[in-house]
Amino acid sequence: MKFFIFVISGLLFLPGCRVFTESSEMPTLGDNQWQLIAMDQKPVNLGSNAYIKFNEKDLKVGGKAACNTFFADFERSGDKISFSIVGSTKMYCEGLMEVEGQIITNLQKVKRYEVKYGLLYLFGSDDLLLTFKKVNVN
Repeated sequence: MKFFIFVISGLLFLPGCRVFTESSEMPTLGDNQWQLIAMDQKPVNLGSNAYIKFNEKDLKVGGKAACNTFFADFERSGDKISFSIVGSTKMYCEGLMEVEGQIITNLQKVKRYEVKYGLLYLFGSDDLLLTFKKVNVN
């Protein structure tokens, strides 16, 4: 009888764990603003001047890359993601143009992503290109 109760308890407990694990491993990208915190595995501190936001319904992405706003379409399947040609506004900002160019270049190289513990990781073929943290925007 104890064995039967143990088995039933285990069956009731395990599905809840699996659902939690799946939802934490594959959260949606949309409805969040992601602030850039690292590029090519090196910390960057651009604050609210470098972020990305996804519109999963329309498969569009936009944000700010240090100085200018950018926009693109994206495709996603599982952990694979790619961006169309990234467009942007064309303002000049002293001292930010090089880092902005690298952000846009890295977005064009993205092939897959991971979301873990409130962080969004964008990878190229082998390398971690961009790291973002989820921020609450009011």
